[in-house]
Amino acid sequence: MGKYSSVRRAPQKPRNRDVHPVMRGIGCIMIIVVPILAYGISVLLVNYGTAQGWPISPNLYGIPSIPPLLWSLQGLRPILQFIQAQNNLEAHLFFTIVITLVIGVLMSIIYGYMYSIFGPPKYGPQDEPPIRKKVKPYKR
Repeated sequence: MGKYSSVRRAPQKPRNRDVHPVMRGIGCIMIIVVPILAYGISVLLVNYGTAQGWPISPNLYGIPSIPPLLWSLQGLRPILQFIQAQNNLEAHLFFTIVITLVIGVLMSIIYGYMYSIFGPPKYGPQDEPPIRKKVKPYKR
């Protein structure tokens, strides 16, 4: 190579790091499906738990209490009447949140396991494994 010559490399095509559209669609569906599924399971669990005598807090049972200040707002009255018509709503919502978290944890563990099986290898064909060198203990 001469002093004034330069080497031009062809620009590399940038890697596409976007999420596959199918995966975005599945995630969007799961955001809607998992809480609905969890609410249905929680209704069954609360009904079964009351019949079997599970130690569920009595504060969660019954008609939910609504502060009187909210009743003074005319636009909220139909919503508040619907909420007060629900029996054991607080227990259902509590179990819904717990079941949603459990389903999310299980899905994360399953996804991580599947990714470790089918995902890309740790080292590519041009990678070199890290150097193994012994480190001497620090002494003063």
